[in-house]
Amino acid sequence: MGVPLETLHLLSQPFGTPHQAIPAGVPWGYDWRERSRVGAGNKVPLGFQAFTGWAQAFWIEGAPTGTQRLEVRQYQTLLCKQAGNARRWHRVQVGDIEGAAYRADYQGGVNVPAEFEPLGASYARIGFGAGRAYHFWARQGRTALGPNPLCGMLVLFEARAVAANGQPLPAAAPATLLIGGGADYWLDTAAPWDHYRTNIDAGIGVLRRVGPHWQWHGMGIADNEAVVQLARDGFVDRQTP
Repeated sequence: MGVPLETLHLLSQPFGTPHQAIPAGVPWGYDWRERSRVGAGNKVPLGFQAFTGWAQAFWIEGAPTGTQRLEVRQYQTLLCKQAGNARRWHRVQVGDIEGAAYRADYQGGVNVPAEFEPLGASYARIGFGAGRAYHFWARQGRTALGPNPLCGMLVLFEARAVAANGQPLPAAAPATLLIGGGADYWLDTAAPWDHYRTNIDAGIGVLRRVGPHWQWHGMGIADNEAVVQLARDGFVDRQTP
């Protein structure tokens, strides 16, 4: 996977960690406007049988909009499942993404198509307007959870910012975009969205600035033991880049 352990520990910071900036268009009073928030965590809500990771990108409050584009690649979701005394990680989602440009406050699920340019396998360039958030997930759809309890989850992807024309940005270019991961439990793999009655979030991760170089982003709900188990299961680059 090529993700160093240090990065996985960073993405699994305690909930309540502040975002690196304020996401534009997210109203005061939203409990995730300024910091990450835990929802159901690793405890599957009663009656819910499916799961998906997701991600969201915003303009930084006060930053110019429209001057940069977002590039995303290597999207994947991993679940740690407990079987007796054994823990084992499974990659349950991987590959191309899909999504839309939602109102930044997500009210009513109102959304419009984003500018979306596929650039290769699991690699795309995205543009979206002021007052919007680009909300995306794995195109393959939700995964069935199965009977074993969860002991961790990770939503992972690489992101960088480029100029509006797709050209690289200077190393010193100020960030205008934020990005982070999250995850939802769903009643089943096909249930339609019904104003949060058919889905419950597991957590909303820290929003971090998107720089001009590829960096791993996402969200983790995993203790130190579960993260170390990733290396034992062969998913982690043990070397610091």
